[in-house]
Amino acid sequence: MSEKKRKRARGIVFLDGKLVSMYREFQGRVFYTIPGGGMEEGETEEECVKREVFEEFGLVVEPIKKVYVYESETSIEHFYVCEYVSGEFGSGQGEEFQPDRNRGVYIPSLLEIENIPNLPLMPPEVAKAFVEDFKLRGKDLRDDVKHV
Repeated sequence: MSEKKRKRARGIVFLDGKLVSMYREFQGRVFYTIPGGGMEEGETEEECVKREVFEEFGLVVEPIKKVYVYESETSIEHFYVCEYVSGEFGSGQGEEFQPDRNRGVYIPSLLEIENIPNLPLMPPEVAKAFVEDFKLRGKDLRDDVKHV
């Protein structure tokens, strides 16, 4: 019997012309992630994005449109371009920052868009699509949903 894939939602947020991301060190790996996480029972993708970005970064955002869907062996992730509404970057109080959580290092980061091709932004398939779309369309990225 196969396990049901975990549904996750992530927010692509631009702040001061940079991409909001989480710097991570975990199990000997160093990488960046786009804000987001697992959906809770009864929660929509958009609600998940708003909750996760606020918990992790202290930012209130409004999801505008879905641009990517990424499917791995264990999860299906939905990526939304978001508009920044309010909040102070780095003021998140989510479970990521609890000292006894033992899930590695979490540091809120702002990435220069031009540096992303040289950084370990995960998942790499989404990072590649993001860079290509940003070059063509800027912060709007795309008008359809790309499965990567």
